[in-house]
Amino acid sequence: MTRTVPEPNAELLSAEDVQRDVASLTAALEQRRAERRAYELLARHEVREMLNKLIKSGACTSEEEAIERALRTLVTAVTR
Repeated sequence: MTRTVPEPNAELLSAEDVQRDVASLTAALEQRRAERRAYELLARHEVREMLNKLIKSGACTSEEEAIERALRTLVTAVTR
């Protein structure tokens, strides 16, 4: 079986080009994984209830603020 090159006159990628492409694809995959984890977490009923309580109490104005403040509080508590 003979293999043919799809674009015989195409230039080969340099090692730097390949590294940039790999880094870009890796970053995109990490972003997608983070989005999936966040979606799964926010889809939990108990998490939604906690966020709604924080917003209704006036302690936070949005889900984003509630999540950020909760993480800052946890990090502060754990690292002290």
